Amino acid sequence: MADVLLGLGSQDPNATNETGLILFYVPQKGMDTPNFETIARDTQYTWTSADRLSRDPAMQFTGPGEDNIQIDGRMFPYHFGGLSTIERLRKAGRAGKPMIMVRFYPLADPSGYGSEVIGNYVIRRVRTQEQKIGVFGIAHKIDFTVELQRYGDDLNQVSNVLNDNIRQSERLNT
Repeated sequence: MADVLLGLGSQDPNATNETGLILFYVPQKGMDTPNFETIARDTQYTWTSADRLSRDPAMQFTGPGEDNIQIDGRMFPYHFGGLSTIERLRKAGRAGKPMIMVRFYPLADPSGYGSEVIGNYVIRRVRTQEQKIGVFGIAHKIDFTVELQRYGDDLNQVSNVLNDNIRQSERLNT
């Protein structure tokens, strides 16, 4: 059995095999999935400057900013496959639905996997660069990049927090 490293899964109940769960494995012969080599994550936070009389401006935190992930990898289709996974990533991006990103860790005892839910992300870009094109038109080496961006909180969650804050302030004022 191959070791799963990372997964992107659709939260759409109508998702098909084409746009459903997409897994990245440790490469093994005959396993049709690409391997990633690097994950870069860029998390931003937003601050605004508030001018003050006769003092330096103060910074005020206004909330989280963008959270972007870039996955770079390399695959060798003649040895490990992976072409179908790249096409599935493209189809999932075209579907325009957020996907949950999960990172998996093999466990020694008990055997199995632990996981870390990273969050909900949308696919912003899938880029490939094919090299050493073979006789059948398939590259011997393909470098790929998948760019993801955090989907953000749903309005229901935001309105629930606001309603809770309003209720709490009403209790304090009575």
